[in-house]
Amino acid sequence: MADTEGMHLEVSGPDDREIICSLPPSCPADNRELIRRHIDIPADLIGMLDAAARRDAKRCREIGQLRQALKSKGGKPAKDYAAECTMKCADTAFRRFLMERHELPHPATATTATTRVKSILAITSRTELNESPAAAEGWRIIIQEFETWRREG
Repeated sequence: MADTEGMHLEVSGPDDREIICSLPPSCPADNRELIRRHIDIPADLIGMLDAAARRDAKRCREIGQLRQALKSKGGKPAKDYAAECTMKCADTAFRRFLMERHELPHPATATTATTRVKSILAITSRTELNESPAAAEGWRIIIQEFETWRREG
């Protein structure tokens, strides 16, 4: 299509025709002819950009879904809370915290500390820390309390 503004190159899209290039009257005739004869090149480039934009939008949606799933798990990647519990219960400072804040009887051992943690969280096995969201949340709260106690301590 040509008008007083120059020559416009159009492509047919899924909805309607779209101007993809406007050449002013001052554009040399050879350049206008080159672009006119090879209109498929810019059209293909625009198609590739559209496809890339669709892929990018899809990836952004997937990232959003993954972030939402991560947030629903407490905002942290899956963690082996059962193993962490074993290590914390073997820690003298953690056992002292349980004695002071959660009525763990003295003398405290790793075994009695583990039993007390399971009692506090109302679970029968440490593996529930990895399987039950409620138990995992309770464990994270205990760890937060422990860290606060240690800083104040």
